[in-house]
Amino acid sequence: MKEEQYISVKTFCERHGVVESFVYSMYEYEILQLEYDKDQGKLLVEDLPLLEKMVRLHNELDINPEGIQAIYHLLDQVKSLQQEVASLKKKLDTLQ
Repeated sequence: MKEEQYISVKTFCERHGVVESFVYSMYEYEILQLEYDKDQGKLLVEDLPLLEKMVRLHNELDINPEGIQAIYHLLDQVKSLQQEVASLKKKLDTLQ
């Protein structure tokens, strides 16, 4: 495991003022991935922007983890639909 690719859950929580149970709930809802090293959770650095967004939703809008999971799922669907629209536009352009 490369240490530079991970940040400990504890460190993230201390820096962002969030409880560790929130991060673990995001893992349980399959919003992010965790690795374990000596019984301590480690976050993938690439997941940090997403987790920071989820922390803002939780703190600023007081959205609970279940609501965040629903938002994450809907945003994922929107992204997928946007990709599909772009693909269909390309196909349409080739037919014209």
